[in-house]
Order: sequence, then C-alpha cells, then structure tokens
Amino acid sequence: MALKTWLKSALLLSLSLPFTSQADTLLLQQPAISKDRIAFVYAGDIYTANKQGGDVLRLTSHAATEEAPHFSPDGKMIAFTASYEGNSDVYVIPTTGGQPKRLTWHPGRDTVVGWNPKTKDISFMSAREMASGRSGHLYQISPEGGFPEKVMEALAFEGDFSKNGKKLAYRPYRTAHIGSSGWRNHRGGSTPPIWIMDIAKNTYEEVPHVNASDTNPMWVGKDLYFLSDRDNTRNFYKYSDNQLTQVTKNNKWDVMSADAYGTDIIYSMGGALHILNSKNGKSKQLSISINPDLPQLRPQWKDAMSAFTRGELSATGKRALISARGDIYTIPLEDGSTRNLTKTPGVNERDALWSPKGDQVAYISDKGGVQKLVIADQFGKVEKTLSLGNHTADFGLFQWSPDGKRILYYDSALAIMTINLDDGEIVTIDRNINMLGYEATMSFDGDWVAYTKSGENYMWDIYLYQISTQTRAKLTDGLSHSAMPAFSRDGKYLYFASSTNAGPTSFFLDLSTQERPQRYGLYAAVLQADGKSPLLPRTDEEEAEDKKDNGKKNGKKKNSDNEKEPLNIDLEGISQRIVALPAAERLYSNLLVAEDNNLYFIERSQPGISVETSGRPLNSSSLRRFNLKKRTVENVLNRVRNFTLSADGESMLLGYSGNSLKVADVGRKPETENLNTSDVRALIDPKLEWAQIFDEAWRNERDYFYDPNMHGLDWDKVYKQYRPLLDHVGRREDLNWLLVQMISEMQVGHNRLGGGDRHSEKRIRVGLLGADIRLQKDDYVVEKIYTGESWNPFIKAPLAAPGIGIAEGDAIVAVNGQTLNKSTNFFSAFVNTVGKQVTLTVKKQGESETKDIVVEPIASENSLRNWHWVESNRKKVEELSDGQIGYVYLPNTASGGFTYFNRMFFAQTDKKAMIVDDRRNGGGQAANYITDVLSREYLAGWKYRSGTQILSTPAGGVYGPKVMLIDQDAGSGGDFLPYSFKRMGIGKLIGKTTWGGLIGISANRSLMDGGGHTVPHFRFFTPDHEWRIENEGVAPDIDVVLDPTKVNQGQDSQLEAAVNEVLEQLKSYKPIRHETPPAFPTKLGG
Repeated sequence: MALKTWLKSALLLSLSLPFTSQADTLLLQQPAISKDRIAFVYAGDIYTANKQGGDVLRLTSHAATEEAPHFSPDGKMIAFTASYEGNSDVYVIPTTGGQPKRLTWHPGRDTVVGWNPKTKDISFMSAREMASGRSGHLYQISPEGGFPEKVMEALAFEGDFSKNGKKLAYRPYRTAHIGSSGWRNHRGGSTPPIWIMDIAKNTYEEVPHVNASDTNPMWVGKDLYFLSDRDNTRNFYKYSDNQLTQVTKNNKWDVMSADAYGTDIIYSMGGALHILNSKNGKSKQLSISINPDLPQLRPQWKDAMSAFTRGELSATGKRALISARGDIYTIPLEDGSTRNLTKTPGVNERDALWSPKGDQVAYISDKGGVQKLVIADQFGKVEKTLSLGNHTADFGLFQWSPDGKRILYYDSALAIMTINLDDGEIVTIDRNINMLGYEATMSFDGDWVAYTKSGENYMWDIYLYQISTQTRAKLTDGLSHSAMPAFSRDGKYLYFASSTNAGPTSFFLDLSTQERPQRYGLYAAVLQADGKSPLLPRTDEEEAEDKKDNGKKNGKKKNSDNEKEPLNIDLEGISQRIVALPAAERLYSNLLVAEDNNLYFIERSQPGISVETSGRPLNSSSLRRFNLKKRTVENVLNRVRNFTLSADGESMLLGYSGNSLKVADVGRKPETENLNTSDVRALIDPKLEWAQIFDEAWRNERDYFYDPNMHGLDWDKVYKQYRPLLDHVGRREDLNWLLVQMISEMQVGHNRLGGGDRHSEKRIRVGLLGADIRLQKDDYVVEKIYTGESWNPFIKAPLAAPGIGIAEGDAIVAVNGQTLNKSTNFFSAFVNTVGKQVTLTVKKQGESETKDIVVEPIASENSLRNWHWVESNRKKVEELSDGQIGYVYLPNTASGGFTYFNRMFFAQTDKKAMIVDDRRNGGGQAANYITDVLSREYLAGWKYRSGTQILSTPAGGVYGPKVMLIDQDAGSGGDFLPYSFKRMGIGKLIGKTTWGGLIGISANRSLMDGGGHTVPHFRFFTPDHEWRIENEGVAPDIDVVLDPTKVNQGQDSQLEAAVNEVLEQLKSYKPIRHETPPAFPTKLGG
C-alpha cells in the first residue's frame, strides 16, 4: 500500500537548528528523560539536568566511555553502558549520583536500550549468543543484579516495552549508518522496519514501512513514536490506531536519538537537546552550558611512535629520520639526543627524506591546508618551501635523487614527478592508468628514473625515463608482471623482479586471487650496449691495466674528487640484454643494492601454504641477499618485514612487527642493534591536532572520492555546516563521531572513519565455556555445549573434550570454590580466567552429589557458535531434502568465505542441488571464484576398469538446481555475489534485498594520530554500462522475511523456503552427470 494512504494531515514542525548562544554547549548526545529530569552524554560522561536545562549534575567522570543512559520508570536510577575494564557492560547508578553498580560481565558488548515498565528490569542488547550476523538479542536484568534473561530468540537491535509490558516495539536489525560507517539516507536493503511483538502470544505487527530506515521506537501512552529518514531527513513519526503520521519536518539536521516520558519527548539534533510536547506539538531547544574538566583536552606528551609512518637513515647511517604523529625526528644510533625537527601541533608533516650529503631533510607539510615540500637543514631550520603542483592533490615522496638536485614524488592523480630543488621546476614523468600501485627509483646521477606502470592487462611493466632529454622507454614486454626496479651503484645494471604466474593475482578485488602463489624471478638488465652479463664465466688471470679507461661509459670514477660521468643507458636493444639471476622463484619484495654491490630483498611466505596453531595463515618474512660473487641467495636476517639503506649503502634500517626498528651494517653476518625510539615523543595540543584531522578528513573526501564532482554535493557547504561543532568536541572519540556525521552527507557506502588516539582501558578478560547457561531455580544449568563440530583444529571447546565430565543438563554450582546462586551473575566468576585452569564444581542432572572438573575458559565463543549454526543448517537441509540438497555458508567474500566455500562445497558435490547462504555476508572481494565454480558445466565422465565410481570433469561440480539466500546484512562483496549469481543465470535469489554498497575502498593514508579513513574511490557498473547496486541492493526473486515468530519457535523461514524451492525444481530436473558408463566397445578401434 502506498505511503500516502497511511499519512494523516498534520502540522509539520520545523526542527532546524536556531541561534545558539556562546555559552551553550553542543554535541550533547543520547538524551533520556524522566518526570523531573533529563540525562545526556557529553564527552563520554553522563550528566543530568532539570527539564529547562539547568541544575546540571555530572553523574560520571571516568575516562572510559559511558553511554546509553536510561531512567528507571520511577526516575530514581539510571541504567547505562560503560567500558570500564575494557569491556562494554551494563551499570546502574542513583540519579542523585554515587558509585555505579555493575550488572553484566559477559565479554561481549551489552548496550542498554531501556527499562521494562512492568517488571522494572533493565533491557539491553547483546550479541553474546549470536551465531552470525550484525544484530543481536534483547535481554533483561534486574537492577539488583543476578543473571540476565533473553527476551526472545528473534533478532532485535533496540526496543521499547509498552507500559503493561505486553508489547515490544523493536527494530530487528541495524542501519547502514552506524559506528564508523557514515551513510545518511541509505536506500539499499539495510533499511530496518519497526515491528510490534506480543511476547506472550508470539505474534507481531509490522508498522507501515517504506524503503527507509526506521529507528528509536518509543511508546508515548498508547501511541508509538519513532524516527525515520523516509523524508530524506530523520524526523519523528507517530503510529496510532493503524495510522501513520509525520510529526516533524526538518531538512538540515537529522534527529539523532530520542527518549520519552509522559507526553514529553527529548531528542538530540544539530548537537543540541530539544523537548517535543507530543500533546500540543510544540518543540523547544534547551540551553545547557557546562564547562567540565576534560582530560583529553589537556596538552600532554605522547609516544609518537604509535603513529609511525616512515623511517630513513642519514647518508652514513649515523642517525635515523623518523616521520611520526605529524612531526619529523632524528635519532642517534649512538651519541647525541633525539631531535624533533618540526614541533608543529596542528600541522601534519610526513614522508621525510634525508639528503644524500646528510646536511638537509625534506618532508611534506600541510600547513595552511595545502601540501607543500619543505627543505630544512638537519637541525630543522626551514630553508625553503616549494609547491608540489595541484593544490587539491595528495602527495607522497619516493626518493631524494642521489645527486641531491631533485626529489622524486607522486600524487593522488597517479602522476610520477620530479621537482628541481633549485628552481622548483616540476617534470611529469608519466601517469599510471589505475590505482593498483607503482614504484620508482633514480639512478646515481639523478638523470634516470626507473618506474613501474600498469598495462591494460593489469601487468606491471618497467619503464626508463631520462629527465635531461625527456626520453621514455619501455624495458619489459608486458608478458610478465615486473616490479621493484633498483639501479646498481656502479651504473652497469638495473635489477628487478618479474613474475610469469602473477596473472591470476593481478587484480586484488577478485576472490580468485586467494591463496595463489606468486613466484618472482630476479633479473638484471645490462644498461650499456657493450656491457657484460654479471654471470659470465670467470677465470683468474692477470689483466693489463687500461690507464685510459676512466669509466666514461658506465659512470665510473672520473677524477680524484670522486666525481662520476653521467650515466649512459643504451636503450636500443636493452630488452635483449636482460639476464636472469640464478635465484629460486619465490615471493620477493623491496629490492635494493648495497655498497657491497649485492642485491638485498625481502622474501615472504607464499599465501595458503600453512595455517599456524593460532588459526592464522603463515606470514613470515626474511631479509635475503643475492651474492653476485658467489651467485647464490643467502639468508641475512629472519623476521624482517621491511628495510631501507643509507645513502652510502653501508647501513640498513630494519623494520619488524609492531613498529620495532633495528639498525645493522651491511656485511656478511650483520649484527643488529635496537634503534632507541623511546624519546620519539611529542607535546600534543589536542584542539590543534583535532582541527588538522577534521580538515584532512574533509580533504581526503575531496581528493579521493571516485567522482570528482562528488555526486553534485556542495562539499564546501558541508564543511561550513559541521566545522563549528568542532569547538565542542571534548575527546577524540567524539571527533570520530562528528567526522562520521560529516562524511555521511556523501550518502554512499564504505565511507568510514575511526581509530586514532582514543582512551583505551586495560582489558580484564572474562572467560567463556562455549556453552549456553541458563538459571533454573537456584542453579546455573548447562543448556547447550558447543563442540566446535568436526575438522576445526584451532577452535577450542572447553566443555566438549572427551572425558571432561560434564554434560548438557548438568549444573555448575561453584567456580574455583566460589559458590554460585541466583543473585550472582554467572560470568562474574570468570573474570581474568582466559587460558587459565579453572575448577568447576558440577552437579549431575537429577543428582545431589557434586564433583570437580578442570577446564580452561576461552576469550570468545564466536567460532563455536557460528560453526554450530552452519552445521545445523546443513543437517536441516539434508533432513528436509532427504539428502538431495547440499548447503554452503559464506561469512564473507574474503579469506574466510574462500575457506568456508572450499570446505563445504567440494565435500557435497555428490548432491543433486545446492543452497548457497549469502546472508550476513560481510563482503571483502568480488567472488568470481565462487560463481565460476557454481556455473561449471559437466564436460566428461571417466571410467576405470576397477571400482564403481564414475569420475567427472570438472570433478568438483553440482549440476542441478541452485539457489542463494540473501538478506539485508549481506553487503559489498555480499552484494556482488548475488548480483553475479543472478546475472550468470545460476539460480534464484531468496530472502530480502541486500545492503547495497558497491563503491569500493582500500585504506587511505593514516590520519595524523594513526586514525583510519577509507574514502570510496572506485565504483561498480554493469556490462550494460549502468551504475547499479550502490544504495539499491540486489533484490530477491522470491521475497521471504525472516519471520520472528518462527525464529522464536526454532525455525528459519528463509532456509525452509529455499529448500522448498529447490525441491520443486528437482521434480523436473533431469540429471546430466552419468552414473554409469556407456556400453563397452565391441570392435577394435571403437
């Protein structure tokens, strides 16, 4: 039914932000209201005030986040969520103040959503028993303590109980605009409705819904109010007597959250608090002024290495040059002190390079909002500032030319350039054709640049460019993937690596790149036409000295001043002078030539070759050396992740995991010394730093968003709208919140911002047993034990080990001798027990005697629960289909989804048909590998003399009907998979429309304090030349809601619909894979 038939005519109130006095404090969030007082959150603390905004009381002051306050029905207590001890739990505190009382201890996040007016219990949302997905369940717990009770099995993200406690108005899943993801006016599949559940009767009613996000349901008497952005700005709507009325109409600021008591509704909008009288329709803004002590606002010394971005060595390796937290430092290897060369709070300086002579440094500075190149002496005195070109571009530095005259750099428009340090002349060498990366290096005389450039076949080629003549030449032929160019120091060779099997890995977005080996060979291009291969046969003979040979051709020593002739490279025929070095083909990176003329590089482990006991893939790396004299590869140092050389090539700066840096001299067996970075510290002025981060985030969107026109959005206007709120930011976490709101104006997916120098509590981990625990009378009973299923060697199931001595139905009556009862929260007994031996006192079901068993609690049950859910679904499908249909679940389209698919699909290729479950798919890559396998055609059968099985090509194929389950939580790669599944005609889609986010990302440069920002910079379009899926989603062929009443009964309406559809298709399906061979030939040659 059309929306207009549900709308009553009503006065639409304007909620635009009025004038705010200087004294008013903004960024007041998450308001709550009682009969006499209001509560709100500012800078991570909870405050209360009277309903006029006066008599402000700071209720909490801990450095950890306190959020989601809700008054008890009598107004005497406030329940809230706090992250004390590093975990988000439920607390309660008297409205007049006092010590918060902890009510939950589960290591998952527990978010308060309200109170039950009937039972006087606190309601909270938790994903503690979720098997998969991005929602959770509602729980209730007494403010006196005890153990929480699950409200229902149906998924719920937030909810509000009616006054009599019989009806629950709730939102079943989350919005697309949440946490670090900014996405206003989402119109894909993640547009949640509001449902009204009668818990006792297990029936529900759907509030009239359109493709928009409905949130924050609240009962006002018998009427249901909620927020919705169906009018393109989040406003209030009322549902009463089966009629829907729009209550307010604002077109500038969204209403962020709201709460109701009696006829009053308090809400936050534009950073201020307002109260709406639901009876007369009038709204007023509260004037609230607070000036609290905010620890994060105080200037303070910080370890800058937490935001380390680059390291270099001085010319002779006596000092290291460090870019960290927006400043530039030099660190002595032995004598002297660490120097901060810049000391510029509020300015981001980075990408520092040391000049070849060692007397100067160069770096990029964004002072004034435009990135420029700064040249300073080695003590930090600025000598000159040069424009790098386009003032709206982002830049990065490659190298200071060995002759000291130029710097090689690049920009966000994919240009490789040099800048002359004397006159600022910029030479554009080339421009790449995609954002898949490139590399560049310079010859010893600074006249030649060797660089990589992508071809239309996605392969990289190596090019040579001479600056003095503006000559460009292609070295490689495009039939291999070539990378890592490095000039030899004597000017004879250009070394590089090249791979002939990199084709399947060349476009990172394709899932078919997963676990593909990349084998690189090492090569040397002989640069002079009369040059010699480095691998010519050698013989020990006396040679006559040629006194006339002064190295004019190759750049050898010219005179006693150690000058060199300019490098001569003979481009004609150079591709025929490429020599393969005798090194095994392996995964190499970062080729450099040291003063000993040997080639140094990193060797990394191949993807997919091993999974460690941690459950993570092997990710090892070592520093290797190709010894030209011995013509063999030697191991130099293990566990090195990256390295760089000093200008003289005699010292190495080595990077290890965790930003650990070491220094070593080049040699046969280098000895490493730790680089002391303890004094790499900066005096941070948060206000100045946050202003820089705000501006840089705004520039990132401008410089990297895939559409230069930004979909027609006036981005300058957005800056002016949000920038005044920065003055009210009281902590780093709120800066993230503000920036997420700003970037949400882009109204696209994958626009994310988070992290940075936020407060971090030391986490005290709470152990879990891998079981569902329920309070039955006075006993904590083990209702369900999760086993980890079969063939998951790295998933620990504490109660499932054979002989452990506990079973479902048994009660745990004590933990480490501490007796449990109904007033004790079960999980409180498992604080600080992860990985430690714990003694459980167990009472067998139906018995009174107890016994002790010893277990080791785990930190998370997620994998246990997920695999149980997956296996339960597989078994259910097998049961309902009498073994005819297989089931495969895909948690994402990255490494996890690749692993799940390979494990589940190929083990079920004996099935006639297949259900592929894309629900709650977290995305990752474009799952071409999965659709390629699913769409395989039966090509051949094979018969051995002995044995009954008929073999097939392809061996791994299911050729019968296939369907795919989809829902609103499947997005990104989880959008592309059902799109391609449908486009390729593999089968029908069943469920609900997917998320709808196919403007892709890869990580942008870190923000100054280490925060992360991903700007959507490439977008999907169809073979029909249409922009699709983004903010639209992929719609099902058969629309099936996940019926909450069936979920409460242990059923999955979408899975059952998929089984029924496939069974119907199987009725008319004629198998094409033969179970028997043809009759044997009866004639020779048959």
